[in-house]
Amino acid sequence: MAKSQYTDPIIGQTFGNVVAKSILGRGGMGAVYLGHHPGLDMKVAVKLLPDLFVGKREMVERFLREARVSGRLQHPNIVRTLDVGQDHGVYYLVMEYVEGVDAQRLLDRETRFSPMRAVNIAGFVARALGEAHDQGIIHRDIKPANILIARDGKVKVTDFGLARSITNTATALTLSNQVVGTPNYMAPEQIKSMEVDARVDIYALGVTLWQFLTGVLPFDGATPMAVLLNVVGENLTMPRDTFDPLPKELREAVVAMTAKDPRRRLPNIPAVLAVLKKARDALRAAGLDSTAPLTGPVRASSPNIKSITDAAPSRAQQAPQKAPPPRNDPRSFTKPLGSDVQARPPQRGTGRPGTPRPPGK
Repeated sequence: MAKSQYTDPIIGQTFGNVVAKSILGRGGMGAVYLGHHPGLDMKVAVKLLPDLFVGKREMVERFLREARVSGRLQHPNIVRTLDVGQDHGVYYLVMEYVEGVDAQRLLDRETRFSPMRAVNIAGFVARALGEAHDQGIIHRDIKPANILIARDGKVKVTDFGLARSITNTATALTLSNQVVGTPNYMAPEQIKSMEVDARVDIYALGVTLWQFLTGVLPFDGATPMAVLLNVVGENLTMPRDTFDPLPKELREAVVAMTAKDPRRRLPNIPAVLAVLKKARDALRAAGLDSTAPLTGPVRASSPNIKSITDAAPSRAQQAPQKAPPPRNDPRSFTKPLGSDVQARPPQRGTGRPGTPRPPGK
């Protein structure tokens, strides 16, 4: 007797001009389906807001904000938004389909990345953030799970659901006075509900680079609140077995990106690209220029790497598990970083860096 199979009622439905073909993944902010756009004759990703969030204004606004923000950004390292709307009583977001996996899954699989591979991925993410910051947008949730690595080696940033305008006085608090974000990657000033600016993205990218290099997070804890307290109160200590063999230029780049005091942190993306270029040059000079996957025991993922107030973010755009991770593709991570940038003042909201202000949207 044939075994019965669950039939997803979404499969075959049309959202806008897109037909849902198969499920790609599910997460806290919705399910993502592989779709086909008949007019463009191309594969797309369709993200659907869960029914339980339809009546929650903040969740709907976050979903629509992702569409508005990412729709403004046209950059090769940012996932493109193609359409947004509501069909069958369901909010949907049509995005560029990226065949590959996110960096968190690669870390789960490989433990950590080679130094050159880590620096190159961070450089492409920095370029994406530079475009967002130039458009007056802070991502506020940079982490490996929101960095997609395509099969052809391209790096793309996704999930702008927590994005805010640089000139907005928003902190990490929602209207319901809850903290949103991913604790392990949140800058101290973000946690303290102080003034935030583009440097919170630089901090998160620095933590992400740290994780790429070590396979672990600089701050962790048994609960999200414990993580937040550790981020604010504990000193950042580099594991010597990992960082001592690296060129000082790379160690200095990580330290400069993750400074707890935003006034001591790298001020903007051009500065980030400049230090990453120095680190990249130093790695090449030291003969550490391989981007091949490292081998070693796989550590368990931290149970705390999830956003507060919702479940783990959706694996938007991910291909099925059979898609292999990128290897030492010469096209992937070899573009020079920071060679054409100049220093410029920090991009921020009103007031001086680190100046407290009342919580609010």
